Amino acid sequence: MRPNKGLFISALILIQVLCLVTIWSIYPELFLTQLTFVVAGTIILLLLSKVDLPLLFSLSPVLYLGSLALLLITLFVGRNIRGSVRWIDLGFFNLQTSEIVKPLLALAYSAYLSQVKKMTWKDLSVFLGFAFIPVLLVAFQPDLGSALALIFLPIALLAFSGQFKKLLALGLVFLIIFVPLESKFLKPYQRQRLETFINPYKDPQGAGYNVIQATIAVGSGKILGKGVKLGTQSHLNFLPERHTDFIFASFVEEFGLVGALVLFGCYAVIFRYCLLNVIRLKDRSLNLLSLSIFWLIFFQFTVNVGMNLGIMPVTGITLPLFSYGGSSLLSFAIMVGLQLRQLDLIAPFEI
Repeated sequence: MRPNKGLFISALILIQVLCLVTIWSIYPELFLTQLTFVVAGTIILLLLSKVDLPLLFSLSPVLYLGSLALLLITLFVGRNIRGSVRWIDLGFFNLQTSEIVKPLLALAYSAYLSQVKKMTWKDLSVFLGFAFIPVLLVAFQPDLGSALALIFLPIALLAFSGQFKKLLALGLVFLIIFVPLESKFLKPYQRQRLETFINPYKDPQGAGYNVIQATIAVGSGKILGKGVKLGTQSHLNFLPERHTDFIFASFVEEFGLVGALVLFGCYAVIFRYCLLNVIRLKDRSLNLLSLSIFWLIFFQFTVNVGMNLGIMPVTGITLPLFSYGGSSLLSFAIMVGLQLRQLDLIAPFEI
């Protein structure tokens, strides 16, 4: 028998319900907008759950070049919001291209690596060179969080492909070069974020403010939470970006540890099914695509929750399928739709 998709779909629905309840509670003006994003994402998810994956893989060069084109267009005509140029104004919607290119690049990288039978140093250099270009374009926006996700995506795929020793050698070379030149690569605000991560109370009213307020919100939720619309940190505007980067803190403040465990359980179901695709699918391109999607969701989930708990630096990464915003939600809807399609391709097996 094939794996039952019911639990996977139920986990997705519950995440979306909890997301909408949280948005309605902490930022009711944005509820209808987020609901629209959820409906649009659901339509995209359902369409992609029936897509011809070999056709998508055959279009991998187009997907890669299209991703570069989107990122380049953003640098030239994108909207400047708080010093970052990450969005293209479509009139009815601001498209954050660094989010949309994630599933496109996952498809392109998976298709390319599936065709490499025995990877030489030349193949590795070519692949990493092509993978570095979108990272550089995203870093120019600047969008550190998405740049990190795109840096580790090809690394995760190469490690899965048995290139761990080559990656370790390249990592050592990178550290030898980067550490002495760290001051030239990192911008002042990025270095400040690292310092804040080590000691947020060094500047509690400035750089450390976000982290301190987030940890206060999480801690104040206790076991059962304060209840819907009763969170003080979010409703009194102490918690910055309460509906995007720090929505997890807003959620835990109102739903407590029990709510957090339910949410973690939903993500655990998604991770399990992603890894099931990696293990059970016979086609190498499908294995790599499932791993790409797992890694992107897992990476952003871990970093977002970590920075809300004060155990990871603040990088501006959204909580997948939960944070407010159309681009992020649509990007992950594409990924989840592709995973649903792949679940249908798993050969029947005994449980």
